[in-house]
Formats: sequence, structure tokens, C-alpha cells
Amino acid sequence: METKIEEKLQIINEIFSPSAPIESISLFVGRTAQVTKIKEAVEERGQHIVTFGSRGVGKTSLANIVRDLFKNVSTVKVTCNRSDTFRTIWDRAFSKTKFVISDKTVGFNPSVKDQVIRLYLPEKEDITAHDIEEVLSDVYNTMLIVFDEFDSISDPETRIKMADTIKSLSDNIFNITIMIIGIADNVDELLGHHSSLERCIKQIYVPIMNADESYQIIENNLPLVSLKIEKDVADRIVEYASGFPHYVHLLCKYSSQLAITEGKKTINHEHLNWAVDESISNSSQSIVSAYHLAVKSSNRKKNQFEDVVYACSLIESNTREFSSDDVIKIYNKLTASENKPETINYNLGMLCKEERGEILIKTVQAGEQKYAFKNPLMKAFVKLKVHAETNGENQ
Repeated sequence: METKIEEKLQIINEIFSPSAPIESISLFVGRTAQVTKIKEAVEERGQHIVTFGSRGVGKTSLANIVRDLFKNVSTVKVTCNRSDTFRTIWDRAFSKTKFVISDKTVGFNPSVKDQVIRLYLPEKEDITAHDIEEVLSDVYNTMLIVFDEFDSISDPETRIKMADTIKSLSDNIFNITIMIIGIADNVDELLGHHSSLERCIKQIYVPIMNADESYQIIENNLPLVSLKIEKDVADRIVEYASGFPHYVHLLCKYSSQLAITEGKKTINHEHLNWAVDESISNSSQSIVSAYHLAVKSSNRKKNQFEDVVYACSLIESNTREFSSDDVIKIYNKLTASENKPETINYNLGMLCKEERGEILIKTVQAGEQKYAFKNPLMKAFVKLKVHAETNGENQ
């Protein structure tokens, strides 16, 4: 029996991966519209891809599975970092690229010899878009070159040169597709504004997951370890995760582990309670610290900041932004009061400051003051904290 439990726990660690992006297309769910657009771009001459969205929505998982989407496309993925330059990212891309060409010899006993072809940058300091085009002009295979976490690059010249490269390849080389992925609200934040790029870039926005996609993670994976889940528990997981696959995986992982260890076949509320506590304990320190600063009080009593932060987390919207009107509607329901927006404007302003964890940021939409969580994952974390505190009070 112990061996079987150990095997199931090992599978749980493979199918629920909150700390690492999905690597296998068999475990990837949802994002049908985004996958379709990627396929369309690769198949269209001169088309390239820019994929963008908030932190934690699964962009890297999407990048990891593109190699499995095409049978006859050579896919190379480069993960960018803060110190990268135009030369370093292309140097890594070419170092991962090789092609095997079969060459038939001549003579009385001809044979087929495989020749490995590799790509190299020219030996010079300043690499330009023209140099990349020159190297890739010798490639006859269909290629997809993915640059993930492109937003992390601090060198502004790299962004300009990448935009120039995309334009150059779009005009002259049709078998190569570049895919840029990064945290951003639009393409301009990743590559700058270039009107000439508009026709050759397919913009793919990756929003938070919808409820159906979140349920799909649960429904597809639990049967792999012969587990079921109470409907109310599944509903809570989807609600708390707030569209972030990280938290769906985190809550499913810990609740599954406890159910399997106890020899249960169905995940129940007790398993969820334990999973919430474990998820809070395993959240990033930056989120934990920011939350504690946001709701800190001079005494042990609950304060207005806690209710305001919780109200912010409960706002349902297709965008990250919300107004003070949005907050007050939920705040009044939580506190059974009839306050006006001015009541919580002070709190919202303070939550944008370092002394209150700077968990919110201010934005302006159509001339109206808006707010958003600085780290989008905070929205889910707040819900977990409230669940844990409420559950503790009821025990």
C-alpha cells in the first residue's frame, strides 16, 4: 500500500507544478484561442508573434508547449534575463540550433552521410538586424525562435534591434518566425512603437484563465491519481485562484497530497483548509511581506485596511484595473454599511505607498483614476488569507 501511495504522490508532483511552468502538452489545458493564433502566425508568410499579459497567467507554459504543436517546425526557446543584449540572446538561440543534412556520396558504392549544420554569429562587436538576416538566409527549414521573458531585458537598444530584425525577416525570409513573450499590457511595452511592424506582428494577449479553464486543470488531472473532489471544494479552488493557474496547481497539489496520504478517494473541505495553509506558507516572501504591511494595525483588532484589501480582491473584471466605486460596492456588502467612495479613497491611496506594502498602483483610464494590484497574484493570496483566518475563527 505504501508503494502505491508513494507512486501517487510522485504523480501529483508531476501533474500539479505551481513552481514551474508546464513542460508537456499532455498536461496543458485551455488557451485554445492563443494556440490557434500561434498556429496561424507560423503558417502565414512573413508573420511574427508577440505574446503578452500579466505575471502568473501561464505565458511560459504556452511557450514550452509550442514545440509540440508542429511536426515539421524546428523550435528553439531562449529565456532572457536582465543582463542580456541583442548579441547574447541571438548567440544562445544559434547555439541551440542545429540541422542534420543527409548528403549522398558518389562512386560505385554510394552511401548517405549525415552532416550537422550549426549557426554562428559573425565575429564582431556590434550585431545588427542585417547580420541576423544574413545568418538565417542559409536556413531552409521552417523555424520558430521563441524569446521568453523578453520584458526582463534592460538594454533599450536590444528592443530596437529586435523590432528591426522582425521587420527585416518579415520582408525577406519567410520560413522563420520569431515569437516574443513578456509581461506587458501591450506590444509597445515590449518592442516600442513601430507603425511598420503592425502588419507583420500577430498580437496575442494572454488573460487570466476563465473559470472553465481552471476547472479543466482539476478535472483533467485528478483522475490520473484516482481522486475525486467535492463540487464545493472545486468551486472554492477556482474562486480563490482568481484565474491564475499557479494557485489552481498549488491548492490542488496540497489538497491531493493530504487526501492520498489519508487514503481518501475524494478531496473534501478539510483537505482544502490544509492546502490553503500550505499555499500561504509557500507563497513568495514579497507577497507575504507586502500583505502584512498593507493590513498592519497598532493593535490586534481588525482594521479598515483589511476590509478594503479584501474588497479589492473580490472585484471581478476583464481588466486588472478597478475604481473606488468598484471597491466601495463590495466594501459596503462586507461591512453591511452604506459608505460613499470618499470613505475608502484614503485607504486606497495609502495602499499605493511603501509604508503600506505598495500592494496597489495607480493608473488612469479614460481620464478616470483607477487602481490595480502591483503583483496580480496578490488577488488570490488575499482570498487565501481571509479563508485561513475565517476557518481559524470557526474552529
